[in-house]
Amino acid sequence: MEMRRIQEYSSKTSLAMANVYHSVMKVYPNCISDINSDKDYYLGVKQAPLISPALLAFLGENGFHFHTLDKASHKGRGIDFQLKNPLTGKPMTGSSSGTALNVFLGINDIGIGTDGGGSVLSPAATLNLIGMIHPAFGANWVDFQVYKKVSTDNVVFTPSIGFISRKLQLIEEIATLFVETKMEKNEVKVAIDADIGKEKWASWKMIADIRSRNFAYKYEASRKELIDEVEALFTEVDIIVSKEGPIDVDGMGETLFGHFDIQTRATQVQGKKGFVRVINMCNAMGLIVPAGELATGYLIIARPQHGLEKKVFQLAELLIAKEDPLVANYFLDHHAYFEEGYSSY
Repeated sequence: MEMRRIQEYSSKTSLAMANVYHSVMKVYPNCISDINSDKDYYLGVKQAPLISPALLAFLGENGFHFHTLDKASHKGRGIDFQLKNPLTGKPMTGSSSGTALNVFLGINDIGIGTDGGGSVLSPAATLNLIGMIHPAFGANWVDFQVYKKVSTDNVVFTPSIGFISRKLQLIEEIATLFVETKMEKNEVKVAIDADIGKEKWASWKMIADIRSRNFAYKYEASRKELIDEVEALFTEVDIIVSKEGPIDVDGMGETLFGHFDIQTRATQVQGKKGFVRVINMCNAMGLIVPAGELATGYLIIARPQHGLEKKVFQLAELLIAKEDPLVANYFLDHHAYFEEGYSSY
């Protein structure tokens, strides 16, 4: 392994141990010995029983090495009041809050979390990261029915497993460990959010039959209403694309907070969590990529169907915004954290 890579991964571990943003529960420094090639990566793991040791062993065998145990919000809340979003200074979106933060800060290349009602997709979006959930992720190692739950708004669901990264290529690479991503459908039918300008999808006509839809209701609608809407849309199209956000910037998208009165409900709606709340509950796959604006993403939704995964990634490549260089330069400069040394006291 070249010296530059050794230095890079040593600095990742140093930042994890410093735990500047209080997002790390435990660090495994010895995993640097597993970083032997450019196909080896640091993996952050949400503190959740759903993510089994057998699944982590499988990921390690395929180059994704357990580096940090990441803090999660208490009882899976959609807002983590113990952590702050470093871009907004507001409470971090949950529940895979620490996992998203540790990817954003460059501590890990990729993170694994769990999603019941947006707990992977939402924190990824708030930090302009890429997030993906899929019913097949981890299915050979986890009995999801054991973890059946009831949401705060009385929807019964089983959580799914998802991944968060700065790099779409890395999400696709890890997805291929669980699902077949070869292209089989040449053309698909896509319902696309009217909020997404035509310049973004005008060139898709060779690969997709586009149907523009008004999804303005998505933030105010209940989960039950959104689930019914997704089910109805899937009788007409293969893929749904929604522009979501800005998430938890102008409001706080969290059901417990929002249930009290008209004012708290209005604040919850302004949290701008739309279809991200129900992808898992629809037993669908969801991939969210940065749209360029703060805490805003393009959410691509599809049924798990042979050949559609590749199309989802193809559409993501057309939609994704370039990484903001100012954000990258500010938060990924690990030397800046240690210029005056470091003391845990």
